[in-house]
Amino acid sequence: MEFKKIGVLSDLEPHGQFSRWLDDHDVLVYRLDGKIRALSNICTHFGGPVGYHKMKDGCFTCLWHNFKFSAKDGACLSPGGLSLREYTIKVEGDAIMVQLVERASA
Repeated sequence: MEFKKIGVLSDLEPHGQFSRWLDDHDVLVYRLDGKIRALSNICTHFGGPVGYHKMKDGCFTCLWHNFKFSAKDGACLSPGGLSLREYTIKVEGDAIMVQLVERASA
């Protein structure tokens, strides 16, 4: 599967984050421990935005119902539930590239 440009390095401050829609995926891109990572920005509980608030204590908290997700791997930490989808990231020059996962057809 191909990689697509989602942003540039200057979009991310040292501890920054941003979310963007790309080909029907709402992707949250952020830095953690010096590494650029990406997760789905859609809460697995009820579809709320996970990256609305800044990451705190290594977690993202959904705006709607306060579900907490690990920034390391997208695991739902409280109250428990499905993990967020992780995306593979690579950097080419100044471009941040993401590999999107195709959604299963119904």
